[in-house]
Amino acid sequence: MRTIVIVLASLATAASLALAQTTTTPTPTTPTTPSTASPFLIEQFLVGSWMVTRTPATTTPTGTTGTTGATPTPTSTPTPELVTFTATGEALESRPPLITTASGTVFETPGHGAWDFNDAGVFVVTLVALVQPAPTSTATTPAAQTLGTETVSLQLSANPSDGTLTGTFTSQTRDVTGTVTSSEQGTVQGARILAQTPTATGSSTSAPTTVFGNMPAATTSGFGAQPTP
Repeated sequence: MRTIVIVLASLATAASLALAQTTTTPTPTTPTTPSTASPFLIEQFLVGSWMVTRTPATTTPTGTTGTTGATPTPTSTPTPELVTFTATGEALESRPPLITTASGTVFETPGHGAWDFNDAGVFVVTLVALVQPAPTSTATTPAAQTLGTETVSLQLSANPSDGTLTGTFTSQTRDVTGTVTSSEQGTVQGARILAQTPTATGSSTSAPTTVFGNMPAATTSGFGAQPTP
């Protein structure tokens, strides 16, 4: 009986040694850190309010003859805007509303639209505003009459590291019949508006940085230049 027990113990020991020799201990690995932000994080990055500047490169008046034969006019006067992007895909834009055109001063409503994040990793935005006569324009034109629309399309790239946006835009103005009256294209820069803790009365604090710089004497859109009040 003792011999059987010793033999069984020896066999168990040999089996344990064999198992130890064939079993390898996994080498711990260090989790890798993504070199770029995930598409989900970048998509969420756009949500919020932004100070944006649109700087036209060219403006093409079309009149009543369409785009054929139109000569682009170089221009570089920036348009300052405030744009808000919601988490559910809406976009709202505000900018100086009075615009001077060759036919007089007109009023442009805030822009309303939508945004999306495409497969190429670019934000696409479409904003539409109504154009109406300003109170100071032709007296015989009812102030509530719509003269047309302006549609602005933007393609934006996010820079989460410094909280900015860069990209390009195109703009088309149309009359009430849908005929294109002018078009414009150029570049876009944007900086996020951040919440700031109020300072005590009497203390000094620096103004928040914006992308506006020194405000220009006039801003432009597809309908012309808007004089500074």
